[in-house]
Amino acid sequence: MPTSAPAIQYSDGTVGFSYPPRLTESYATRNLVSESNVTYYLTFDFPEAAVEPLDRVVIRLNEGYDPIFRYRLEATEAFANTPNGRVSLPLGELTQDQDSRELTISFDPPAAPGVPITLALRPVRNPRFGGVYLFGATAYPVGETVKSTFMGYARLSFYERDRDRWP
Repeated sequence: MPTSAPAIQYSDGTVGFSYPPRLTESYATRNLVSESNVTYYLTFDFPEAAVEPLDRVVIRLNEGYDPIFRYRLEATEAFANTPNGRVSLPLGELTQDQDSRELTISFDPPAAPGVPITLALRPVRNPRFGGVYLFGATAYPVGETVKSTFMGYARLSFYERDRDRWP
């Protein structure tokens, strides 16, 4: 069995992931503008070599515009994708900031590395305007002073209703 490497600790005491997690898949269950009862799934690889547990993930709407877009925090879920299926991960504090367009998802206890993790985000409804929306995902290890890791963009497209086909 391979031994794990120590976490990265910089000279100033800052802690980072030894091996960065990265976003591998993202999709929305519905792609029409303003639809409700939708879930956005974001899956990221969290390799065992990362060593440090995952404290939180911040999802930021980097591109795409809807000033009233927001999440249903109470419906947010996270899963570890194990060989035996999905295992629910307990969440801690969840916050969203309308000004910065960020959703912060904390894990309680912190999530251990070694299996892919899927976040199930549930917005109140899809954005009101069609187009491509980029949701940036950033991971934070456990520690007092940490170096975050940008995992990538979830690229979700939303479409206007075809006025010729829909009443």
